[in-house]
Amino acid sequence: MPDPTSLNSAVHVYQRLVPQPVRSAAATTVPAGVRRKVKRQLARTLSRREARLHSRALRRVRRARLGTSERRVTAPDGRVAHVHTGLTVDLARRLDHDLVTHALDAAEIPWFAVPALDDRRICLAVDVKHKGPVRRVMRALLEEHTGYVVTVSPALSDTRETPGSHVKAWKHFAKARVIRLTWLRTDPTENLWVGEDQGIEIEFWRTNTDLPTERLIGPRPNRVQRAVPSDAPGIEIGMDRLSGYCDIDGDQEPTITLESFDVVRLEEITFPVDAVLIFQHATPWGELLLRAALRSLHQYAPWVDVVHVVAEAEPPAWLNAGDRLGVVRARPGAEWHLHQLPDVADHFLLLRPGALLGRPVRPFDYFTPAGATRPRRGPWTAEESFAPWTRAAYSATGRVTAHGYAHGPQPHRAETLAQFAGTGTATLPLPDAQRLPTVPGTHPLDGVVHHFGYVSGVADPSGEASVALHAALPGIGNHLERLLVRRDSQQMQFTGLDTEEARVGGGVRAVERFLARYYPVPSVFERDDADSGEAGRTS
Repeated sequence: MPDPTSLNSAVHVYQRLVPQPVRSAAATTVPAGVRRKVKRQLARTLSRREARLHSRALRRVRRARLGTSERRVTAPDGRVAHVHTGLTVDLARRLDHDLVTHALDAAEIPWFAVPALDDRRICLAVDVKHKGPVRRVMRALLEEHTGYVVTVSPALSDTRETPGSHVKAWKHFAKARVIRLTWLRTDPTENLWVGEDQGIEIEFWRTNTDLPTERLIGPRPNRVQRAVPSDAPGIEIGMDRLSGYCDIDGDQEPTITLESFDVVRLEEITFPVDAVLIFQHATPWGELLLRAALRSLHQYAPWVDVVHVVAEAEPPAWLNAGDRLGVVRARPGAEWHLHQLPDVADHFLLLRPGALLGRPVRPFDYFTPAGATRPRRGPWTAEESFAPWTRAAYSATGRVTAHGYAHGPQPHRAETLAQFAGTGTATLPLPDAQRLPTVPGTHPLDGVVHHFGYVSGVADPSGEASVALHAALPGIGNHLERLLVRRDSQQMQFTGLDTEEARVGGGVRAVERFLARYYPVPSVFERDDADSGEAGRTS
């Protein structure tokens, strides 16, 4: 969009208001200096009008008291970020949504949420006739609470680093069909940065009267339909119905959509999913691994219903047992009997010591809507083909295995474990990955149970493999720094922390520093006094 305060913008208005024949006659009869003077006067008039409208929008935003944060800091790329204690990815998404919707409400601009194809972001729809007011109120919002705007359709991101309060950040707005507003957010330690892959997208829908029923037409496809009746009633809908990454807690404030969009997503999981964590090492680094696993669930899988800690060693005192966290004492080898865990959901994620989530995940990443598991495949080697678990899997099913399974969080079903136990197949010894000299192959329980589920038709191996690192790996610090900077690994697995090589070589300390920086935000599963623990410190 041309700068409304520029001479170029005045030229556009001049051309729109003055017919072409008149302009042609003026070009030959009116001196050039007079024409320039008229255009400059028009530019000043536009500047005053735009400044007045912007001030009005800014007053509305300030009266609504939108955009509060503890303080502002400079991000590594030079942009402005906002600090929030207890920041999570889901909280950042909710803050962005509330900022934009409350600003639109303050400007009395109607809107409704749209189930976008990319459910990492929340998408809002606004009638194109409100496009001018949207720009004014959003620019005022971005001035009050510094953020950034880019044009999504057509894709123009050269304004990515320009604060949205600047007029030049909106230079593509005139031809924009979809825009994206983003805010960078971080925790007080400035180790967790959220916002770059999120944001709120605003689509400008057009009214179509070609049919007897007036319709609204969207500028791009979505997960349901691109055309809806303009008089479709609005309804409240949970954020988790729009994005698989959202918390399923019903206490959160819903958003507004049209009745036409209240359709179950193809990948939507409607059954509860729990998490089971195995605690085996009553050591400082063992507690650190448990704390990091809980924080990874809190940060990247807010949809998990209940967390069950199966403690084969004395559980730490900082665990905040309650409705969402249960602690059960067990003997070594209890993994084979997790289907007997009290009140565990039929579907759950299993996290052994060192298994962590590295970025946001959805239930669909681990389960199908029909209830089958989607275990993560792993590498297949000659050693794997002769491993004890492959023989046990063949003995239980009569089918030869064809691939291994990855380290890190794995999905399981209590029903499948119970059915496997009913076959009478002898259980295998379970190795302690923290005491092995190298990264082990497929975990025996994962290999046997997932193969049994696959043969039974209740497991569909797929997904991304984990990043598995041994604490004694030479140069592990470089690997960890790369993981910290990129934060692009969906799953991580750390092994070998209980080996002499890791202790002598500094690998244990390197992993401890990494976990403190990667997961700086305490989870709801920790007591308040746990903030002073080792996992809450930064190096």
